[in-house]
Amino acid sequence: MKKKIPLIYAPKVDKKINNNKEVYYSYLDNNKEKKVEKIEKEEILSEFEMQKKIDQLFRSNDFIYKKKFLIKTKDGEKEYTIISKSYDYLLTIEGNRIMIKDIINIKG
Repeated sequence: MKKKIPLIYAPKVDKKINNNKEVYYSYLDNNKEKKVEKIEKEEILSEFEMQKKIDQLFRSNDFIYKKKFLIKTKDGEKEYTIISKSYDYLLTIEGNRIMIKDIINIKG
């Protein structure tokens, strides 16, 4: 019951193959975090306009689970990682609530 295994076809290559001249590492792109630009000019928005602006930021294509925002409140300006939005507040990844009525400006 000896059977010979069929040979595999391998074409003859005349030129030298050099596949490893250029390498692309996509994981380096994912590790670079986007920095949020500073809020330059002061815009005073009503609570309704602020809700509308926040809704637009959350509807963007790059928001899936969490996103960094530079939020200026009456207490100061700080960068937060926001994970969800309620009607009254934004929820940070640390579990803090930022009331929308306290937000002066937001940039994502």
